[in-house]
Amino acid sequence: MKPTATRTSRLLKGSGLAGLTALALTVGATAQAQPSNLSLLSGSPGGTWYPITAGIAEIFGSEGTRTNAEVGAGLANVSRVSAGQAELGVTTSTVPPVAQAGQAPFNEPITNVRALAALFPSYQHVGVTRDSGIESVEELVGVSVNCMALGNSTQAAFVDRLEAAGISEEDLDCARGSHNFASDAIKDGNLEGFTLLSGYPNGTFTELFHTVDMKLLPLSEEEFERISDINPGYAYSSIPAGSYPGQEVDIPTVTSDLILFSHEDMPEEDAYWIVKTMLDNLERIQGVHAAMAPLSGEYMANIAGIELHPGAVRAYEEAGVEINNTF
Repeated sequence: MKPTATRTSRLLKGSGLAGLTALALTVGATAQAQPSNLSLLSGSPGGTWYPITAGIAEIFGSEGTRTNAEVGAGLANVSRVSAGQAELGVTTSTVPPVAQAGQAPFNEPITNVRALAALFPSYQHVGVTRDSGIESVEELVGVSVNCMALGNSTQAAFVDRLEAAGISEEDLDCARGSHNFASDAIKDGNLEGFTLLSGYPNGTFTELFHTVDMKLLPLSEEEFERISDINPGYAYSSIPAGSYPGQEVDIPTVTSDLILFSHEDMPEEDAYWIVKTMLDNLERIQGVHAAMAPLSGEYMANIAGIELHPGAVRAYEEAGVEINNTF
């Protein structure tokens, strides 16, 4: 905003119609400064991430920036945005600290991505058929479970959950497929469970629970302490009773925030426009999906584990939103 004020003050020193015309053109150009096109890396079809990012992309498009929401995965999205393969991506708050440290599955530290906004908390779902008789994650040894594809944040969170239970993916009969693949395989009797990191209610889980007698596995407080030692980006919460057919009790589990991020080299004006547009269209974004209904400016600006982009900081400060950014 300071450069605009400087240009304006200089123009005001002039006189006559030419000076006024130049001023109008300068102000108009500043008001319209925004990216012409954006690509936004999302999650797998059938999950919560994709419809949410598609809804946000549609809002950006209605404001004059053509935006394409593309299928992606939480870990891979960080690598792809870092490499300049897309302008925007979504991931969970537990991923950037791992990427910055260069820990597996990242081959080297990734430090060139910046946060724009937190969107909603993703809840870890671990669902099994009731016929399996399984009551805890520890009992998944030898069980056929869709563990999700490598490079997916759901898969990374599941690895942490298994480690907290004292087991690993090698102890399970792991399949590697999408949400829809897992749902179909369970209906066909080829899998007994699958996991995802998602807002609730998740469409794939809801449809599956309508068709097959399923249940969610709870996380104990002791398990949470162990999983938070593995990655401090997790929080402890619950999927409320009634979120899915047949779910009669709250299911304690871990959560991590879904965050929208960009490359650090994104022009400040572009990042500013993205966040300002989201703040200006907050009610529309809240209506994109049930998981987005509680979204507020304060929630958007409350981000841990990754530095906010300067353009995002400017948008929040101008809107009077308190920023809580630790990294």
